[in-house]
Amino acid sequence: MHSGSLDLIGDAAAWRIVNDGVMGGVSSSRVSRAGDALRFAGEISLAHNGGFASMRRALDAGLAGGEPAGFVVRARGDGNRYRLRVYTRDPATGGERPFGYYATFETRAGEVTQAELRWPQFAATFRGRPVPEAPPVRFADVIGIGVMITKADHRDGRGPFAIDLLRIEPVGP
Repeated sequence: MHSGSLDLIGDAAAWRIVNDGVMGGVSSSRVSRAGDALRFAGEISLAHNGGFASMRRALDAGLAGGEPAGFVVRARGDGNRYRLRVYTRDPATGGERPFGYYATFETRAGEVTQAELRWPQFAATFRGRPVPEAPPVRFADVIGIGVMITKADHRDGRGPFAIDLLRIEPVGP
């Protein structure tokens, strides 16, 4: 059962790019409107120990009543695997936790697919390393979402990518 009423894609201006340049890499990406979709596209480069591109946006606190069980992603893909990332606040401090959570979803070139990503599928990581002691994700703590592609997710390990996001929305229990 989908909430159906809360599409989290929004305007392209709400998203910011975070690529491997933060660690010396040279992968590139951009986000733009593409008809009915939000396009995340670019190129994964392995130069200078690079290998990822991402975009993320803040979410307003208290987005929905109840406790959704995860997210649904509807996208027109390119055959690569992508990661939906969520960023959470620490309920004790109110600040953003240093780690995020992600779940992967597959795409098929030129086809629209839909992935239902539930909380048990999300793994906590900090700079690509597992955080086994992280608490389970709670929707009430989610303060941001993102989409990422890494060299491990890219079908060729590097090169161009493009995904058209049609919807990202909470999924019911």
